Formats: sequence, C-alpha cells, structure tokens
Amino acid sequence: MQSKKQLEVYSQSLESQVSERTQELDDLNKDLDKKIKDEVVKRQKQEALLIHQSRLAAMGEMIGAIAHQWRQPLNALGLVQQNLQFRYQTGKLDDNYMNQSMEKSGRLIHKMSTTIDDFRNFFKPNKHIEPFNIKFIILSTVELLEAQLKNNNIKLEINCDDNLIINGFQGEFSQVILNLVNNAKDALVELNPAQPMINITVTDNCNGMVTINVKDNGGGIPEAIIDKIYDPYFTTKEEGKGTGIGLYMTKIIVENNMLGTLHAFNDADGANFCIKIMSSLKKFANLDEKSSNY
Repeated sequence: MQSKKQLEVYSQSLESQVSERTQELDDLNKDLDKKIKDEVVKRQKQEALLIHQSRLAAMGEMIGAIAHQWRQPLNALGLVQQNLQFRYQTGKLDDNYMNQSMEKSGRLIHKMSTTIDDFRNFFKPNKHIEPFNIKFIILSTVELLEAQLKNNNIKLEINCDDNLIINGFQGEFSQVILNLVNNAKDALVELNPAQPMINITVTDNCNGMVTINVKDNGGGIPEAIIDKIYDPYFTTKEEGKGTGIGLYMTKIIVENNMLGTLHAFNDADGANFCIKIMSSLKKFANLDEKSSNY
C-alpha cells in the first residue's frame, strides 16, 4: 500500500515536471518565434533603407545624365537661334527657312521633354506586377546614359526579341539594368580599351525563364573581390564616386522581387552579369505587397 502511494506521488510529480517543462518549451518557442520575426522585420527595414539610399544615389547620377543629354540639344537650339538672327539681319529669312527652323526646334525640345519623362518614369514607385516589353524598357533605360556612353566612345549593343513580354515590376527592372550598364561603363572608362563595348543579350528559355546577360570588355572583375561585389557598401571606386550599394540592391531586387538569380563571372574580354528571372510573376500575387516595402 505504501509503495502504491509513493508510486502515485512520484507519477504526479513526474507529470507536473513534464507539464512545467512543456510550458517552458512552449514559452521558449514563442520567444524564439518572436525573435525570428523581429529579426526578419529588422532586416527588411535595413534592406529598405539601403535601397532608398541607392535610389537617391541613382537619382544624383541621373541628374548628371540629364545634364549630358540636354547639352547637345541646347547647343543645337542656340545655333538655330543664331542662324535665324543672321538670316533676318541679312534679309534672307523666308517662310521656308523659318518653317525648317521651327520644325528642328520642335524636335530638339521634344527630345529634351522625353528625357524628363524617362527620368520621371524611372523613379516612379512601381508596386504592382504588370506586363511590359523587355526590349522597350531596356532601350528607354539606356537612353538615360546615351550621352555619357557617346562621350566615352562606348558602343552598346542590345540583342533581344522585339516582342518579348514579361510580367513583373517594370521600374525595378529598369533600375537593375541601369545599375549594371552604369557599372560596365565605369569599368570601361577606367580600363579604356581600344574599342569599348557593352552587350546586352536577352534570351527566352521557353521554360518560363528569361536570361539577361550584360557583358563588357573592361578586363573583368579581379578574382580577389568577385565574391564581395554584392556586399553592402563595398566599392572599388574612389571616394565620392561610388556608394557600394548598387550591386547589393540589384541582387536584392532580382532575388526577392523577381524570384530570379544574379551571377557574375569573367570571360576572356571582361565581366558578365547574368540574370535569370521568371517571365511571369502573375501567380505570385503576394509579391505586390512585398515590393511595396522597397
């Protein structure tokens, strides 16, 4: 009888201990779950801050690009005015010449207006998945750098199907292309090869994936740093000429918002940045909300 009572007491004690340990484990799990969620939120805020800083830096670069883009049409407009004045002073200003001058002025002003529209569209928040023509977006993005490329005698080739449509975040895709082309341009300016070139090749893999390869002949990325190029604030540029977050942000956008991959490698000519993204994000509707955080 005594042994039975002792066994019951021991059993109750054991159940109590198990219950206490179970409660402790539940509390630990809840605490761990909260810590994980807090860390995820913290990381997302840090990434959002870095991307915001990158967009501000890109905006500064684009203002410089607009200055380059406007210089040529402004000079041309000045020449149109001078020629009109000269014709008027010499009595040779007729209706035909006036109409030609007005038409040319209109084309130049339209070009400057288009540059501003491209700049505005580039930085417009893009929170929703939408279909867009990939070649058109690449062309409109690299046009922002057209003057800088010409000033450095850099030839740019785009190999892409005219009718290739993908579904995704148009503005963020533009920023990815801008970052990669800008990096290639800087590498070419630094190395100064005889025939500097950037090549953008887009391939529809016909399996729901699209590959975009941005290649230059700027000598490539040094092997000692190729594993560090996506680290935030890592840059090989002189102080004041690079933020070190462009490639980091590019990788975040490609992997998080395009469900893709970004891989850098060297070939005999220079660096390659290979992007593989899904051609349609329609079934990933939750990405709309996720992208709005950036």
